[in-house]
Amino acid sequence: MRIVHVATGLITIPPNGWGAVERLIWEYKQNLEKLDVPVDIRYMNELERWPDTIVHAHLANQALYCLENNIPYVFSLHDHHTEWYGKDSWVFKQNLKAMKGSIISFTHAEYLIDYFSETDKLFYLPHGANTDFFTPEYRPHPHKLLMIANNGLAGDSGFDRKGFRYGIEAAEELDLPITIAGHTDNNKFFEIHSELLKYKKLTLKLTNPTDEETRELYQTHSIFLHPSMLEAGHPNLTLMEATACAVPIVGTYKGSRHMDGMWVIPNISTKEVVRGIVETINTYETRRQEMIAARESRSWFEVCKTLKKYYDNIMKINEGYTSDRTRQLYIDTYNNL
Repeated sequence: MRIVHVATGLITIPPNGWGAVERLIWEYKQNLEKLDVPVDIRYMNELERWPDTIVHAHLANQALYCLENNIPYVFSLHDHHTEWYGKDSWVFKQNLKAMKGSIISFTHAEYLIDYFSETDKLFYLPHGANTDFFTPEYRPHPHKLLMIANNGLAGDSGFDRKGFRYGIEAAEELDLPITIAGHTDNNKFFEIHSELLKYKKLTLKLTNPTDEETRELYQTHSIFLHPSMLEAGHPNLTLMEATACAVPIVGTYKGSRHMDGMWVIPNISTKEVVRGIVETINTYETRRQEMIAARESRSWFEVCKTLKKYYDNIMKINEGYTSDRTRQLYIDTYNNL
């Protein structure tokens, strides 16, 4: 069995800093090869129908290219715009078509399985973290808050998708320092909402931080804020990295899988973020120890052990399994998560 992951062509693989899909593809390659599964990374125009090979697409246009060229494929949904734009949108229809044409599809946000009720091919596969790289460090008091994000929605730089306003207002109410780091595109948001820059204990590091710089941010701050309205994954990559570094989290989360050390915001507001920070400070060491105990189970290696089971089941189609039997294998794998 050989796996071919389709590169986006937008950012190099491996990325150093930004590029969530590119990071995921690279982690899949690194960890599947530890499980003796050979992985290639190809661009869309290089794809063929190879024997004993599973093509794994990460964008709807890649999946539809495979469909048009009679190349069987697996599809991963990474598009956080899908739910936001609604079921009448071109985005939703393209992703649904990509799923229906796939052997099997994955989402990193479990609730989207119900949202895409028009297909029975969508299964949940969580994100992971590089637990060898993102490691816990002791954090002395006083507390320092951290947000790491690429905020904007396509075409709307002023939309507060990641909840920067709530984080800054909560920090100001509690008189705590807060650092907001991430992509340079976030500068456009703060140009539009310049009133948020008045808080004296706010530090902006919107410089596309490298992996090493990102790790240092986690390791030098005590609480990670994530009051996000819209995500491609629940949990997303930053939540998994914060977990690996044992940084207690205050944020939104729609998954059914328990997130150790996280205080989940029931409704996004400054008041709820403040309440979450206070509760986290009061139970800080307990939450941190929960995260340390759980971190290895959230590694990319563990994710790839599950992904390999899905791939193995797909290959059984070529060993005389009926489509109904193969689908039951998918369901069994999913339920065993």
